[in-house]
Amino acid sequence: MRQRRHAPGQLFWRGVIAGVSGVAMVTGIYPLLPQVGTAVATRGRTSLRVLGREWAVALGMSAVRPAGFLPLPGAHGHGPRPVIVLHGYAMGRANFLPLAARLAKAGLGPVLGFEYWTLGKTASAARRLAAYVDRVRAQTGAAQVDLVGHSMGGVVARYYVTLGGGDKSVANLITIGSPHLGTDVSAVGLGRPAKELVKGSSLMQRLAVAPPPSTRVTVIWSTADSLVPGAREARLPGVDEIVYDDLGHMSLLASKRVANDVIARLKR
Repeated sequence: MRQRRHAPGQLFWRGVIAGVSGVAMVTGIYPLLPQVGTAVATRGRTSLRVLGREWAVALGMSAVRPAGFLPLPGAHGHGPRPVIVLHGYAMGRANFLPLAARLAKAGLGPVLGFEYWTLGKTASAARRLAAYVDRVRAQTGAAQVDLVGHSMGGVVARYYVTLGGGDKSVANLITIGSPHLGTDVSAVGLGRPAKELVKGSSLMQRLAVAPPPSTRVTVIWSTADSLVPGAREARLPGVDEIVYDDLGHMSLLASKRVANDVIARLKR
């Protein structure tokens, strides 16, 4: 179930962004600066344990990024429904390697990675997601799929389910560290997300609707997330919510505890 290839221009900018992201993670610019900035803004303390774990996870995910060209673990699984994972801003599906391996071990799948142009419009990514979901359902014979989105990927998935007609096609929507209320960090980014994912944007206002009637929605976030500060940016009223206090933005994807929560909900 391959996706349409990105245009050459998009591939070039994906490479540039990946390079910048890699430098930031290797040097420690991320997660040090966001973590210290959050501590100053909230007058709190930066936990060295949280910071060290987040840096280690960020380095690991940066190193395995080329593996995104390969199928995810569980790509040929035969679980209750296909599971489609959506990466965050400037990231790729290789970020889901730890979680995908745990989903596959739990008998879920097939686990499929949806790639989208993170510098583009959320609505455009949601339309491409809709076409991909239809293709996955047609090829697998599944009546519904499950969606698991990290960071911006959760917003794209939520747009599809709430505004893009995907409610009846999706059994479970699980978001991990997603800025459902917008995030101030987005303002320093590139592309459309710099306007769309900030607090109070027209996109955030359009998404301020009641939860979908059919899809079960679970929002997972952490009070230690320096990119999407939880209570102010990640909460979504009226849905199932799981909160951690010791996991950074990337560490959420590598956590066995988070994986167990995801597995429990996908098996419903």
